[in-house]
Amino acid sequence: MKRFIDATLGRWFRHFMFVLVRTYYALFYNVSCTNKHLLQDQPGTLILATHVSRHDGPLISAILYSTMRIRPTVHYDEYYSWFQWFPLYVASAIPMSSPKTWSEERRIARKAFTLGVIHKVLANGNSILLFPAGRVRRQEKEIVEPYLSGVHDILRAKPDIPVVLLKLDGLGKYQFAKHDSFWSFLGIRKGRRHISVDIQPLTDLDPAMALPAFNKKIEDLLNA
Repeated sequence: MKRFIDATLGRWFRHFMFVLVRTYYALFYNVSCTNKHLLQDQPGTLILATHVSRHDGPLISAILYSTMRIRPTVHYDEYYSWFQWFPLYVASAIPMSSPKTWSEERRIARKAFTLGVIHKVLANGNSILLFPAGRVRRQEKEIVEPYLSGVHDILRAKPDIPVVLLKLDGLGKYQFAKHDSFWSFLGIRKGRRHISVDIQPLTDLDPAMALPAFNKKIEDLLNA
């Protein structure tokens, strides 16, 4: 029944939300995206993205909506936050990690369950959006902490999963802001902010590497 509702009412509601979100970003941001076709050519792709602002998830999902269904991943605490739960539920977001107050056994079980969901989604031809840094950038460059194991665990279980690197530019606090004159007829100097989304394939990630070295590799790619 849940799958039926998701494929009918859920699908219609997601499309309605897509129209609203896409309209918002079209009005206030000038967004360009390169290589979206990579996702069409590779169903079930793991998307590793830079995390420069709180707009990242909705903007990426809206831009790629008509190309491929994207299932974003979010931290457990954010997913179950009362004011974020509903839109994240509609977007079919996948909560990752777990409360530190849980027992070790419960946290291990939760991690195994989440990885199972992710691999099932990828096997069904949908793509997963994951921010390796785990949180919005609070400094000039991305920092992927050595202990974060999400990407490593996913690829270690299924090394043949296609992976792409997605970089956002022009949106973050530490990125250059360029505006056009879209709203100049209203006397507003700053129009839409220019944002570029660049997607590139990744073929040299080796999950056999030790976790700290693996994360350093991802960090270097995100900052290149």
